[in-house]
Amino acid sequence: MSQKFAAYNAQGAITGFYDDIDSPVPQGTTAIEITDLQWQTCLGNPGYTVVNGKLAAPAAPTAAELEAQELAQSAQHALATGLQIASTGTPALNGTYAVDQLSQSDIIAIETSLNAGKGFPGGSSTFGYPDATGAMHTFSEANFTDFAAAVRDFVYGCRAAIAGTSTSLPASVVTIA
Repeated sequence: MSQKFAAYNAQGAITGFYDDIDSPVPQGTTAIEITDLQWQTCLGNPGYTVVNGKLAAPAAPTAAELEAQELAQSAQHALATGLQIASTGTPALNGTYAVDQLSQSDIIAIETSLNAGKGFPGGSSTFGYPDATGAMHTFSEANFTDFAAAVRDFVYGCRAAIAGTSTSLPASVVTIA
């Protein structure tokens, strides 16, 4: 059976793992001997370091870190669930709309065309756009602009929560004109 090693830098951060048979520790590399179980534990739980020549487990996350992780997970769930739109002026637009990457790309492309004065695809004065269930809703240019802005704000609010630059989720139900 081979001997495993954990290489580490001056700060104690593990920089690599070695095996005396398959991948010997390079000359000049600082490393400690570890068991197969310790090696597997380190691989499955990032953040281990070397302190005083011994393997040290990562510090437990703080309450604030746990809250941030929960917020990020909630934001990812919100993005996967979609954005519910309630229209005061055109109730036929009410629905939950997908905000995945493809949907965002479609919405941006259509809104860019409107902003450039090119109108909707096909040149029509209204445009059918599906909600998350596939049901089509007929948008005017003004409706679509309001819808695109709501999606933009929702997506960026979720991304800010995921990145840790916001401490709250955006509203998942938005009212447009």
